[in-house]
Amino acid sequence: MWRNDKKVNFNLLSIFKREESLFLREERVKMKIIKFRIRNYKSIKDSGDCYLDVKITILAGKNEAGKTAIVEALEDFNVAKEIRKEAIPIYDNSLKPEIELSIELDKEDLNKITEEFKFENMEVGEVFLVVKKVFPNNYEVSDESISIFIPERKKLVEKISKSIKMFKEKLTNFPIDESFIEDSSRRLDLENYKPQFKEGVIEEEQNRISREIEESKPYIKKLNSIKQFQIGFVNFTKYNLIPNFILFKTFEDVLPDQIAILQAIKDPLIKDLSLISNLDFDKIQPSAVPDAREKHREEVNIKFTSEYEQFWTQDHSNLYFWWDSNNMYFRIKEGTELYKPAIRSKGRQWHLAYYIRVTARSVEGKNNIILIDEPGLFLHAKAQKDILQKLEECAHRTQIMYSTHSPYLIPSDKLNRIRLVIKSEDGGTKIEKITAKADKETLTPIFTAIGEDLSVGIRADKKNSIVVEGYSDYLWLTSFRGLLGIREELNFVPAVGADSLVHVGSILFGWGLDPIFILDNDEKGGHVKEKLKEKLSISEERIIFVPENKVGSIENLFSEKDFKKYIELNADYSKFLLATQFYQKVEKGEIKLSDFSGETRDNFQNLFEKLERLAK
Repeated sequence: MWRNDKKVNFNLLSIFKREESLFLREERVKMKIIKFRIRNYKSIKDSGDCYLDVKITILAGKNEAGKTAIVEALEDFNVAKEIRKEAIPIYDNSLKPEIELSIELDKEDLNKITEEFKFENMEVGEVFLVVKKVFPNNYEVSDESISIFIPERKKLVEKISKSIKMFKEKLTNFPIDESFIEDSSRRLDLENYKPQFKEGVIEEEQNRISREIEESKPYIKKLNSIKQFQIGFVNFTKYNLIPNFILFKTFEDVLPDQIAILQAIKDPLIKDLSLISNLDFDKIQPSAVPDAREKHREEVNIKFTSEYEQFWTQDHSNLYFWWDSNNMYFRIKEGTELYKPAIRSKGRQWHLAYYIRVTARSVEGKNNIILIDEPGLFLHAKAQKDILQKLEECAHRTQIMYSTHSPYLIPSDKLNRIRLVIKSEDGGTKIEKITAKADKETLTPIFTAIGEDLSVGIRADKKNSIVVEGYSDYLWLTSFRGLLGIREELNFVPAVGADSLVHVGSILFGWGLDPIFILDNDEKGGHVKEKLKEKLSISEERIIFVPENKVGSIENLFSEKDFKKYIELNADYSKFLLATQFYQKVEKGEIKLSDFSGETRDNFQNLFEKLERLAK
């Protein structure tokens, strides 16, 4: 990579001598965050690695789990901020909070690095840059990341470390110790160094060590140059590669009823409104042509209304704004009536400010990552789903992370986005993917979200209703109904456990239907069969055990090979979450019928043929 040492050293030193302000750029380098890790921050002893979704990451957990601390820590990573003093952990105030990001660099990023540091013939593949911020404001780029650009660094460190150890054993005054390897601020001049030996070192060994010292000087100088590059690269990274984290804890901004145009230009919320509505303050000045002022009023209102109404579906109200020679005016328009923003509901005010703020941060062209702590607390369920729709739209332009314990902000078809925030056994905060090990309170909003979403598509008034023990059975069977191309008139109705099948069956009988029941082939299933026959007079043929000829459940219709692939390898997940993940992949076409063994296909095919015969 470095073809000419003299040229490289010249470039490194010239970079090092630049003023830090030269690294500032109006246009930020684009990249995406792969993962983060937080240590010694408030209640977080060690969060563990948290991998981010490429679009939206959801922090789900109960109150006081540490969700707010996580988004605050990421906000503290910003170059313009110091890590807040209150982040120092109470349990040990000698510890320094630190936040670490892993950033994926794309080709454009690498081209800018190459141009900045005058690398020659740099050919690297996928690059992940690891950057750490340590309290209060010290940034570090990992040695592994530096070695990506200077691959010889690792060998230099190993060689010099070995030599230093030997020199320290034989010399009384060698000016370099092991700290030189770690401390990127140290620069040492060995040009005029004369060794002084400890007693007992014979002349022959003195001569050998003196030669090794001379031979080591070029390597040490080269490592010194790399260290200066590292200092320059950290500065470049700070102002070009680190994203701008925007944390929204609340959206309490309220548009004024009336404001002077000169003041409006400086108002943060109105400036954001101008960004997303194409409001041009030059066109509303008193000096502007009257017809042009009126035309511009129509343009900005049409643009804002047409876009905002996609993300506010509660009613037909919208924001309407206009101006005269001196002032701007803002109203909420509901039908033909105009209302001052301040007198509308708290939820309405919140949503409007949320829409303006979040949209502006996603379209302003900067390398923003949007963080939102518990969005939508003032909104009812349908409005919270409007929030989710807007976040999805913004996520095409910027990564987003939000914390929540609301089931309405957890999309049931994107559970891979969820990261559980839980209290660890030592009292700290940990971040994990969804597993069955999490406590019930943490998982409740996720189960609620999935259950609610499924219930939207479940109809218990169809002729061919098939009652299954739970949602996981519903998902397995619905998935294979699609994979096998079975007619959708087979309507699966999930109960809540085997005991509730009798209650569900009684409701369906009350509607004049003749349901079929699928039970696990186990002791519990046998008891339920007897109850169905006794209480509802269900005939034997309309009660199906799965699997038919051995103890087990629907999961046992998979062959041994497929069971290991789709179920056993994910043992940390509950049956419910496994089935959900499977269902989602089938819906997206990521799992096909050809992926399964003949045994699995035959088992499910035979079951569906039996169901179709009974449903005729």
